[in-house]
Amino acid sequence: MRLDPFSDYYSLDPAATWRRLLSTAAPVTFDAQLGVWLIAGHDNVRTVLADVARFSNASTVFPLTPLTAAAQQVLAEIDAPRVAVTADPPQHLRTRAILRSLFATTAVRAQDQWGALVTARVDALVAELPPHGDFDLTSFAAQLPLLVILDVLGLPADRARQVHRWVGDFGRIVWGNPTPDEQLAYAHSCLELWRYCEAEVTDRAESGEFGPGLIGDLLRYRNGVDANLTVAEVAALALYIVGAGSETTAGALGHALDHALADPQRWALLAGDEHYLSLHVEETLRHSPAVDGWLRQTETDVILDGVRIPAGARCLVLIGTANHDPAVYEEAHVFEPYRPRAGQHLAFGSGPHYCIGAALARLELTTALRALGRSMPDLARADGYRRQFKPSAALRQHTTLPVQRPAAGRCPVAHDHGAGGSR
Repeated sequence: MRLDPFSDYYSLDPAATWRRLLSTAAPVTFDAQLGVWLIAGHDNVRTVLADVARFSNASTVFPLTPLTAAAQQVLAEIDAPRVAVTADPPQHLRTRAILRSLFATTAVRAQDQWGALVTARVDALVAELPPHGDFDLTSFAAQLPLLVILDVLGLPADRARQVHRWVGDFGRIVWGNPTPDEQLAYAHSCLELWRYCEAEVTDRAESGEFGPGLIGDLLRYRNGVDANLTVAEVAALALYIVGAGSETTAGALGHALDHALADPQRWALLAGDEHYLSLHVEETLRHSPAVDGWLRQTETDVILDGVRIPAGARCLVLIGTANHDPAVYEEAHVFEPYRPRAGQHLAFGSGPHYCIGAALARLELTTALRALGRSMPDLARADGYRRQFKPSAALRQHTTLPVQRPAAGRCPVAHDHGAGGSR
């Protein structure tokens, strides 16, 4: 098999596999064990992501691992309509246009709309971190995006723990390799998440008290007219935004912290150098994309890079290979914030499905890194730390990120082991 996304080898260093695919294998090839076509390389990945006519996004959240009949039966109860991320034209264009009118998609708008909200959440979470000793930053990285996206949607924060479990299980059943028992449990979590979003939106729509956040804005846009948006479409938008807006940003924040703490000079720059802070975030997104794969399905027979892919074929689009393509990035395995062309990365996709939450994610990353750098200038990765990621075909998240506050007088020492040759 050319790609084993659930192996220890891949979980320790996915970039090593990306380099092998780019250097020794055909960039477009069928993986019989995964049952998908693998698409590698910057140009190929960008072409597929931008081509919604030939590469459908409608099955992008259908699980990669074949499901049992019991799990399929549970998932069949999720009657969410196709919107935005799971839709193709014209439905995709319609619902995305509505989102764009309400959801900040530029840095300036994001700062105006959510800057105070994000800062408040960051400051509260930083204040809860231990003042000294050893602790793990993965909890911080997971909590911040979840709380922010709940605030953005207008959902109550007191359900955060439950929503976190549901969203995590959603990612595990789509991108993981769960056992039959796990499949059934994860399928029930997905259904519970849908029923929760559906109930929240329906209650507000029926009461006429639309409430705060994006859900309220969508219901006000709907204005009781199904031709504008149906209640089910509003609930489906909430479902996919809470899923896409938390786990992915949590992964990106973990990567950004890891790369910053690998070098005391990088960590020091985060506190006061806004230019470096921006470069650090972009290089993190390039070097360590939180979503390093995406599923598409061919609508017709397609010739890509000289290879014929039949109609109806599922394709695993390897974003990680695009961001590590030596044809675009010199020494792509090296984490280098000052590199040229870093902004050409495909971490947020390309074309009509470019991530609508990119500006919000960047705002969360820069706000969190700046606050941590200023409040904990002596923070360092724990002795003996080795980078490892949760097994997944697409969602790259750290298993742990142990850190320490060094004793007075001791200089932090960088410990950079594993995962993609960062230095």
